[in-house]
Parts: sequence; C-alpha cells; structure tokens
Amino acid sequence: MAFGIRRAGLGIEAGLKSNLQIRHLQYLIVLARERHFGRAATVLAISQPALSQAVQQIEKHFGLPIVQRQQSGFQGFTPEGENILAWARQAIADHDRLVSASESETQHELRGSLKIALAPVTMSIVSLLTTPFTERYPGVTISILSRTLKDLERDFRNFDVDVGVSYLDAVSQPGLRPYALYDESYYLLVPDGHYLSDRTSIAWREVGELPLCMLDPKLQNRIILDGIFAKVGVKPQAVIETDCSLGLFAHMRSGKWLTVVPHSYFYLLGDWAFIRSIPIVDPVVTSAIGLLIQERNPVPPVIQAFVEVAEQAMIPQHLDRYRPR
Repeated sequence: MAFGIRRAGLGIEAGLKSNLQIRHLQYLIVLARERHFGRAATVLAISQPALSQAVQQIEKHFGLPIVQRQQSGFQGFTPEGENILAWARQAIADHDRLVSASESETQHELRGSLKIALAPVTMSIVSLLTTPFTERYPGVTISILSRTLKDLERDFRNFDVDVGVSYLDAVSQPGLRPYALYDESYYLLVPDGHYLSDRTSIAWREVGELPLCMLDPKLQNRIILDGIFAKVGVKPQAVIETDCSLGLFAHMRSGKWLTVVPHSYFYLLGDWAFIRSIPIVDPVVTSAIGLLIQERNPVPPVIQAFVEVAEQAMIPQHLDRYRPR
C-alpha cells in the first residue's frame, strides 16, 4: 500500500515504498506516546536497537532529522518530525478504518471498533447512544472514555478517538463537525427535609451563597457554572470539589450536602426518595450538548452509522421522562 504525503514545513513529497512500512509509522506513534526509547521498545515487544534502527530508516527515507537525541536519550521531535508524526497518525487511522470497512463489505455486516470520548457529565446519557447502536450493529465493539474538553480535542488531533460528546459552545478546535443532541438545564439538589426542599425554584444568586459540593474547576460543566455565578455577582461556596460524578452522588447520599447538577443526571438518579430537586432560575440557562466527529470525506462507515443512530435516539424525549415535575 502506498501513501502520498505533502505537509507544510516538509517541503517534500514522498511515498511509503517497500522499505517504509505501516509498522514503522506505528513505532513512531508509540515513541511519541512513551517519549522514551526503552519504554517504547517494551510496549512494541522489540529491542531498543531495533526501534532506533527503524527511526533512522524513517529519517533516511524522508531525508530529515525527525527525533532530537542527546546522551540522556529521547528529547522530543524536531519541527519536521512533528509534521511527519501528525501525518503518520492520520495514515494509521485511515489504514485501520479501511481495513475495518473492507472486512465489513466482505462479511456484508458492519464490523470494527469505535472509540467514544465523553465529557464526564455527559457520561450519564452514554447508554442512550450505545445501546441502540449495538442492537443495530452487534459486530462493532465500543470503547468509552471520560475526557475533559481539552483532552478530547487533543485526542482528535492525534486520531486517538472516533467520536466525542461534549459542550458544543466551548469547542475551539477547527475541523470538528458538530451534531446537536440536547440542551442541558440545571437543578439544585437538596436532602429531603432541608429547609429549601419545598421550593419550586431558586435563583442562581441564592444558590451561590449556599455551601456546595461541586465538580472540579477544570471540568467544562464547572466552568459553565462558575460563569453563570459570576454573571449574577456571586462566587460559589464550593466546600467539596470532585472530578467524578460519583463523588457528587456519594455526598448527596449522606443526606448532608447540596449540589448543582444538569437535568441529564435524573436519568441515573430516578426517583431517589431522599433528595429534592429545585430548578435554578434568574436566569434560566441551558448549554448545548452534542456529538463531534472529524471533518473528512468520506466519513468512515462505522462513524457514519453511529451518527445516524445518535440522530434517531430522541435523547431530549428520554431525558424529559425523568425530569422532576
């Protein structure tokens, strides 16, 4: 299989000939991840001299130094090496998807694998996407990852993920195609019997003056909440912070804590008798949650199939069934 390459900064055009194989590109990607020749060689189950020789072969092929070396070992990639690495990642991703698509055509059934990365808060709805997909396409295996938006965008750049689910308004990386899924709204959770438990609504300013258990400030959900509080002139009293939704649930289960959650959490919480939910108003705020894939033509069959299932999943209707009345 031959590939063409033309990347800014290389000033060359070359092809993968018989002396440069797919495995060489895989070696390069593993070295980039491990950032150490010895560790990369261990992961690849080859000797360190064999890995070094493979990297030298890539450099000879392109006529460029791609790895910075010192006596202490691997020091990173040269600017030209970074360009070749980016091309290698795309070439491997395209190769793997082509193999998967070819197998599916041969077997007349969609097969392969799909890697989905979700913002931690959106993990609550993942089964509404994956269950109908696996029912329709049982030959596809799915890996599910929790990622901050920053990490999700990095994974897309490195071709380490096929589909993302996150906050659409916060996406900054170009080349990502969005598909809206639902609009997230917010509730204050309080223990049953709390002095606020009979309230039918509560203002953001008042919520900001309460002692809260909240998600970590690095997570996009918390960034959004902090922005809302700032607009109404308060700073939330986050007494406990966690980077895991289970941490919020565990503290609510104790019957001693208050927290702010998106309405999608009610799909998991159900009718927990020991909590009361209060819509937060003044202002009423929503945030768009959606699917993200890389812009490419054609879209790989497994990814296209997942997008089609997601668009038919009727997630807003499912979530509204569990929204407090």
